[in-house]
Amino acid sequence: MRDGAELGVNAAIVGERPTGLGMYGLQLIDALDALGERLVVFTSCPDVVTARRARVVRVSARIRPERGAAGHLARLVWTQTALRRHVRRARPSALLNLMPEGLLATRVPQVTVIHDVLPLHYPDEYPRQQHYFRHFVPAVLAASRRIIVSSESTRRDIERFYPRVPRERLRVVAPGCDARRFTPSAAPGAPRPDGRRYALYVGNVMPHKNLGRLVDAFATVPGEPWLVLRGWGRRHNVDELRARIGRAGIGARVDWAPYAQEGELIDLYRGARMLLLPSLHEGFGMTALEAMACGTPVITSATSSMPEAVGDAGLLVDPLDTTALAAAMTRLFAEDALAEDLRARGLSRAKLFAWETTARAVQTAVREAEG
Repeated sequence: MRDGAELGVNAAIVGERPTGLGMYGLQLIDALDALGERLVVFTSCPDVVTARRARVVRVSARIRPERGAAGHLARLVWTQTALRRHVRRARPSALLNLMPEGLLATRVPQVTVIHDVLPLHYPDEYPRQQHYFRHFVPAVLAASRRIIVSSESTRRDIERFYPRVPRERLRVVAPGCDARRFTPSAAPGAPRPDGRRYALYVGNVMPHKNLGRLVDAFATVPGEPWLVLRGWGRRHNVDELRARIGRAGIGARVDWAPYAQEGELIDLYRGARMLLLPSLHEGFGMTALEAMACGTPVITSATSSMPEAVGDAGLLVDPLDTTALAAAMTRLFAEDALAEDLRARGLSRAKLFAWETTARAVQTAVREAEG
């Protein structure tokens, strides 16, 4: 990076109540700031940016992710118009896009982050995003000198779905885990105050999350444990899962809320006997990493990116094999020694995913792009 020049950060995806992609962006900004990067951050929500040295430029509130499809469309237009003007005035040495929403024609070196291409794997689940992923995303990637992907699995997906993207531009950089927030309990896997032991699922309610098989498998686990679900989705997906729970006969043992209340998520991780993530496909699987950092054993799929996140610190199963999933749950509820072993492995594994490591890898990609 040129002496005195700033790194521009397109943080349009950061909203008023950041979750998921927004939290990734904020933590990466903080980590880059801690390494001494001079940043100019373009965001509609300056108040949530905590990087002390960053210069923050407030932009239109119309692009916030809370506005759903309207906000997404507004961001695409804003990126090619207003962001272009902001970049021209700021004159950064490079532009880091926290999502595949970048300038389509520019002389400014761009580095673009893309976590997954799930809409291309499951077009019926994401009908509105087909044009975006089939036409706009490849154009942004083509205009980027370096492309950061969260896993080797996503790298393979990029090569499969976007074969014209030069392989040498791809850099696999795993996200970090906030070690200040996600910490273990002194009493791991302790029952809830009412004495109930539970397995936990955190995430969207969508077909590729494989929740139907999760419910069917859980229904066969002996001892009548509880299943805690935190997540929501489209009405037909929610209704279908609710019906599946009813048919399985476990409705009285399911604690389901659309999202975790403020401060509740970490307590749920710490108190769970296990985290369940039997997805058919994930870009990385952040909930598995967060659970491990809290000392919670993980059962997840032996497919796509999940083995990269969990390694040998969890139980990996075939997500299509309900019997295998049920057997893994049964073992973890019954075997204290196994739970303690996975807890220790998970805590060690989570320490490998530090935000400083992520930020240094992003720095390297930026310097390569600046060339």
